[in-house]
Amino acid sequence: MNELAASYSSAAARPALPMLNVRIAWRNLWRNPRRTWLTASGIAFAIMLVVFSMAMQLGQYEMMMDNATSMLSGHLQVQSRDFVETERFEDTLPGAMELVRLVESWPSVLSVAPRVEAFGLASAGERSFAAMVVGVDIEAESRTVRFLDFIQSGHAPQGPGEAMLGSVLARNLGVGLGDEVVILGMGKKGGMAAMLLEVVGLFTSHQLELDRGVLWTPLASVQEAFGLGDEVHTLAIRTNDLASSADTQLALADHLAQGAPDSPALVHNWDEVMPELHQSIEIDKLGGDLFFYIVEILVLFSVVNTFIMTVFERTREFGMLLSIGTRPWRIVALVQWEALFIWAVGAAIGVGIAALLVFWLAEVGIYMGEQLSEFAAQFYLPERLFPAFSIEAFTNAPLVMLVGTQLAALVSSVRVRRMRPVEASRAAE
Repeated sequence: MNELAASYSSAAARPALPMLNVRIAWRNLWRNPRRTWLTASGIAFAIMLVVFSMAMQLGQYEMMMDNATSMLSGHLQVQSRDFVETERFEDTLPGAMELVRLVESWPSVLSVAPRVEAFGLASAGERSFAAMVVGVDIEAESRTVRFLDFIQSGHAPQGPGEAMLGSVLARNLGVGLGDEVVILGMGKKGGMAAMLLEVVGLFTSHQLELDRGVLWTPLASVQEAFGLGDEVHTLAIRTNDLASSADTQLALADHLAQGAPDSPALVHNWDEVMPELHQSIEIDKLGGDLFFYIVEILVLFSVVNTFIMTVFERTREFGMLLSIGTRPWRIVALVQWEALFIWAVGAAIGVGIAALLVFWLAEVGIYMGEQLSEFAAQFYLPERLFPAFSIEAFTNAPLVMLVGTQLAALVSSVRVRRMRPVEASRAAE
């Protein structure tokens, strides 16, 4: 105590020395090491829990987005502006091959898959069901999405007159490999469109709307039957990085506007193509953030309690400092430095443990168990969960706890400004 008072007494006679507060604050922490370690451990636990949980949460989101976009939709899609609003068959993208060339010329685009989406009546014998006839370039599809992984039997359609059906649609029609299916629909100019297709493959995606209502066949065959020429409805695009697809969307839109100014092409990001998935992720993230903030607030209550006890126990010390002429703001600054050091110790421990866990599990993953792994395999999902390294995950909790500990110390040290030096100096420690 005498050493502390002497330090402040000598400092009061000369300009303030910030480093003096720093040195004294650091020494004050270890006057009660047990309390210091308990408080720092609480901060470390909160930071470790939040950082690790956020990394796991972001890893699951990345897995969900990658699985959804790589299955069928692609990272980006190009469609006609009118088709987006009305989804009419007539609203196509003219000059499809030129558009494909323009899109593929963009550096961050890996592959492009043109598609035609027509609707018709699929018939086999006396059975008929409505179906979406999707005309695709199989080679381009294999580079862009992994829908071909869902083939249950047979193979993908390669030549004219071949088709691949959803397993439920094939069962409803009563057809199998080698059987024929007749497609009747309406062409772009209002005429009758007819196709006779041989079933060469069956797929099971475990999505009922696809398995019972979609039929894949070569792009050129659908364009010819429905009178489209060099027109398509959709360009599915795979980029080199899903995380930066929004930036690619904006850049690609400008690129198409310059290269094909008369085209009605409109570029969509994956979250516009699949708004339900995007909304579910945002809602889940909101719930996760709420949980994280509750954990942090609970820990901050213990920090507030620590500093309230500290101020009360050191009333006599602070009274003596005030008696020798120390300004109250310097004592408040001292407490703030102590709070900063406690946060730094806790943050270093918490972030360090979380980083070790995240980097280790990013390599080995967390096994979900036999039953969940078998379920995930049906949807071509990995059997392990992997965390994702993210600057957001590693900075959010430490920054929140930093602000919280400083506020906790500030609220607790407000009592110093109301202290009367004589009465405080006589207080029992």
